[in-house]
Amino acid sequence: MSQARRRIPRVSLNSSRSRILRALGCCLLAVAAMTLIPSAGASAAPAGEFTMFDLGEAKYGGNAMASGPDGNMWFTNNANNSIGRITPKGAVTYFAVPTSSVSPSTSGPGLFAIAAGPDGNMWFTALYENFVGKITPAGVVTTYPVPTANSMPYGVTAGPDGNIWFTLDNANGIGRITPGGVITEFPIPTPGSAGPTEIVADSNCVMCGFAITAGPLDSLWFTIPAANLVGRITMTGVVSTLPVTTAPPVSMPVGTNVTIGAITAGDDGNLWITQHNDGKITRLTTAGVATAFALPSATSQPVAVTPGPDGSLFIAEFAGNALVKFVVPGVKSTPVITQFTIPTAGAMPTSVAMGADGSAWFTSVVNPTPAPTTLQVGRLGTGVGPIVTVKVSGTAKVGSALTCSYVNNYGGPPANARYQWLRSGKAIANQTAKKFTPRAGDVGAKVSCRAAVTYSGALNQLAATSKPVQIKR
Repeated sequence: MSQARRRIPRVSLNSSRSRILRALGCCLLAVAAMTLIPSAGASAAPAGEFTMFDLGEAKYGGNAMASGPDGNMWFTNNANNSIGRITPKGAVTYFAVPTSSVSPSTSGPGLFAIAAGPDGNMWFTALYENFVGKITPAGVVTTYPVPTANSMPYGVTAGPDGNIWFTLDNANGIGRITPGGVITEFPIPTPGSAGPTEIVADSNCVMCGFAITAGPLDSLWFTIPAANLVGRITMTGVVSTLPVTTAPPVSMPVGTNVTIGAITAGDDGNLWITQHNDGKITRLTTAGVATAFALPSATSQPVAVTPGPDGSLFIAEFAGNALVKFVVPGVKSTPVITQFTIPTAGAMPTSVAMGADGSAWFTSVVNPTPAPTTLQVGRLGTGVGPIVTVKVSGTAKVGSALTCSYVNNYGGPPANARYQWLRSGKAIANQTAKKFTPRAGDVGAKVSCRAAVTYSGALNQLAATSKPVQIKR
């Protein structure tokens, strides 16, 4: 995106923040503490059982969550300029993100989105500071500036081409970054025009992308809230759009009363979109047929959605103080909807992501009265147990090959899997094949294998580690 093609003025934090709040319903908050190891934590809970991890007092910020290729959950924390990692047992570690924000505790770099990449790292965007970042499982952070100034990268996802894709929320565009950091930008054309419209102010950015997901037709799919459209971009950068109009119709003047927000690809081959203002979840086919399903409360403000076990969806309701399990209906059937109220008073979930342990994990702002606002990470048991299990087979002795294999217990169709062999819990360099042959130096060591499974559809990753085997001569 050459800046010569359009004028992109400097946009104030207040105006950009207001657009995000219109899409999510209200402000997202994040904690300022840099380290914490909660006392709670266990294996996946029974269906409907919550486990909450307190992360301390919160300030303005944003929190998104994704499952990582290391078997942990990763989340953004804008208020303390960091990426958080939480283990299945609840141990939290923060990794600082370089920032030039004058007042990071107030505005921060805008760490509002995160996703697992096909390269084994986590990728995130910095809306206010205009960069895309990656963090390795060990916590090493690298940032890449977006070429177009003030483009405000927001949603991020892995693509079927092995790259990472993201929306440019203030630049009428979609970005693609290779694992090596090479960025290419593609414009979102305004319908009826030869190219992108000039951006005079962020409120006029009617074709700006917001949330993004990998999906059907070997494409990326994204929401354009101000135009009430869903966009599709192919691997070659060709963009098309579909209107989100449901029966009964939800009419909305362009640029006002924003209703669509989050998007994911379901195991049924369709796109699923949250309708924030209407309290609905909408199914959109690749042909553009939209069907809206009402959630238990019209004022619940659904802000996030993720594929769940056995073809279900899990939805975070910001104003409903709840997570919703949505069993995807067939062509002639109705959905089964179950609402789970978060046990913390004043909880406002901001994101949701499935974990390999079979739980629905989420970040939640807690805003009780008169106590101070705090941040929590929680998980909701689904009752299905681990979605991915891994085992090592073979004779555990020097010179005898061991084989790593995984079982997909409740997830959707796997697209691929990545393997990593571990010695005493630490990655063995260059041992990423399905087989591993111990050497003399491994005698007495405990060796295990981790498999990170990428699922078709939204290309989410779930990872698990096998029980260790002790190597003998």
